[in-house]
Amino acid sequence: MNHIQPDLFGDYDAAQERAALWQRPATCPSCETTEPSGYLLSNNHGYDPETMQISGWPRFQHPNYGAMCTAQFLTRNHIIYAARHASADSGRDELDREMARGRALGLDVDAILAAVVADT
Repeated sequence: MNHIQPDLFGDYDAAQERAALWQRPATCPSCETTEPSGYLLSNNHGYDPETMQISGWPRFQHPNYGAMCTAQFLTRNHIIYAARHASADSGRDELDREMARGRALGLDVDAILAAVVADT
């Protein structure tokens, strides 16, 4: 385990502190999924582990994602696509897989599907 070491004067190096944020486990504030590192939080959910913002936008105020993280936003879009293109057999597995992923990320899958039905 990495420990941050104080310098000669007892201060902690800011670079070490920032690096530690990217290495330790981090939880997404949108879907509450805990990733093994801040790097994976950034890569999978869009949140910067230092600022907990997505692309510099204040938390839950991104113009596209709103209160969702990148994983939720993409999964929601995958559910919509699969629901629109699923026929009797073809595509049903994809829809089931995306719905399971959506539930795991805390999405209201039933509301997403209802909106798709209302759109068609």
